Amino acid sequence: MKIFIFLHIMVLLLILGSCSTNKEGLSQKKWNVVFIAVDDLRPEINYFGATYMHTPNIDQLGAESRVFMNHFVNCAACGPSRSTLLAGRRTLNWDVFSSIRVSGQKPDSIFSLPQLFKENGYKTVGIGKISHKPGGVMDSLQLVPEVPYSWDTTYAPVGKWKNPWNAFFSYNHGKFRRYGYDRQNDTGMPPFEAGDVSDEGYADGLNAQEAIKQLNALKDTAFFLAVGFYKPHLPFNAPKKYWDLYDQNELEAARVTNPPNEIDSRISLHSNRESYEPRTHYTWTGDTSNYIISREKGKILKHGYCAAVSYVDAQIGKVLDEIKSLGMEDRTIVVLWGDHGWHLGEYGIWGKYTNYDLALNSPLIIKIPNLKSAGVRTESIVETVDIFPTLSDLCGLTKPDYLEGKSLVGVINDPDARVKNVSFSAREAFGAKGYSVRDENYRLMVWDRNDKPNEIELFDYAREEVPTINRAEEYPEKVNELLQIMKKASFYKTE
Repeated sequence: MKIFIFLHIMVLLLILGSCSTNKEGLSQKKWNVVFIAVDDLRPEINYFGATYMHTPNIDQLGAESRVFMNHFVNCAACGPSRSTLLAGRRTLNWDVFSSIRVSGQKPDSIFSLPQLFKENGYKTVGIGKISHKPGGVMDSLQLVPEVPYSWDTTYAPVGKWKNPWNAFFSYNHGKFRRYGYDRQNDTGMPPFEAGDVSDEGYADGLNAQEAIKQLNALKDTAFFLAVGFYKPHLPFNAPKKYWDLYDQNELEAARVTNPPNEIDSRISLHSNRESYEPRTHYTWTGDTSNYIISREKGKILKHGYCAAVSYVDAQIGKVLDEIKSLGMEDRTIVVLWGDHGWHLGEYGIWGKYTNYDLALNSPLIIKIPNLKSAGVRTESIVETVDIFPTLSDLCGLTKPDYLEGKSLVGVINDPDARVKNVSFSAREAFGAKGYSVRDENYRLMVWDRNDKPNEIELFDYAREEVPTINRAEEYPEKVNELLQIMKKASFYKTE
């Protein structure tokens, strides 16, 4: 009898020892994390209300998760947004870890999200684009990590494209557009392609394959696996079968194509509304119009964007299916995050890098085992900077004190909960620096330009989904309220 009691106690101790309890009271086994990053993905997804989109895999993930409808990034550009994600603090720096990398000295404290997991015994693997550089590496040989001391392995499969940047800009038959801004050296590279190829005919198919390979290799250990898909970033290249999901002439065009009234579009939009990326990085066959995005070109770009989203949705589905087939659902957190949004012709812009919701609002979906009220969307305002503390708390890890975000565990458990009232964003480009704060209904922008400092713009998103007028003069009290809040942001006029 004594032996039986002793064995019973030992079994209970082993069970308790295999679990951890974080300070929110969540008790679970040591959860794995699969973090999926998608480049240039705005909420152009069926589950987010774009019902014409073919995104069955993200839709299914949403139905099993907490879906954040009001997630905003710190900056609508990949470098600063990803730096903010990985460092846990708002920054406009495209390479926030460069000083650590150059010094060759590992800091004594935690400085990155994957490093936190690595220091706590997790295997950390990055595939594709997680930081700014594809593969998370600084060199074509993939020997120098962009985020040092953080990954056990970080890389990008390159296939016939030979190096990570070529794979990022992959075209059919091993062709690619070189990284950079020199259009003259990349003649014949249009901003879209519909190759009659398999999913592996473009690089995201390889990223999915590697993710599946790593899941199988890591299944018997605790791991943090980050998978960064390239599409729908330009060029909008995707296998033809994904283009065939859409009728180009039935896709809805942007309803608001002119800038809002009472603004200086040189400041709050691209200078002269250039749509600089599709115009200056790519060539259109037979173009004699100074690369203007005409209505017909806009229809092609919208078609290409939709095809690229459906293509990456299929790759995400392969990763999610593998998690299920390996029986890891009950011990794996899945996060899907878009690094920023993208204008699809709204305000005459085809691209990112503005301080409007169109560029700052991106998908955030978090799935945890045994989630209550799964699939319920939350309107709570959240930010990319909140992801670091959220994953720390979910996995019971001690997070660094410097983190600027707030844990979203409360909202994951209760979609009606709120952890903050505003989000902060900024941008520095085209000769201007802009700061922005967004509450439940309004977005305030403050712009500094040498010839026009302190330009104030206020937009009412409760009244218009795509605002058409600057209402700063109409609501001066609201301007002052949000301005006082903005001045408390850590990076306001400091970087």
